[in-house]
Amino acid sequence: MTDNEPQHSEVDDLGLTSEDWDYLHFAYNLGTIEPAPGTVDEEAFRRMDEYALREVERAAEEADEVWRASRRCEPQAGLEPEAGQ
Repeated sequence: MTDNEPQHSEVDDLGLTSEDWDYLHFAYNLGTIEPAPGTVDEEAFRRMDEYALREVERAAEEADEVWRASRRCEPQAGLEPEAGQ
């Protein structure tokens, strides 16, 4: 390869480069495009949907675990109201 030949970025299984993914993440998050059925963009959006759903489920499970752990804590001594209150 000579210095005059363009360097090609690595592509993934969809044929997308990291620059393509950057653009598609932007478009997905801001709704700037609606991918046509059967296109690579549609498949990329489907994968981003799956990833987003997994992340929401993971965060919900983590929050549930934290909440359950907080419910197992014993009340601290000295926090009971004094007699006559």
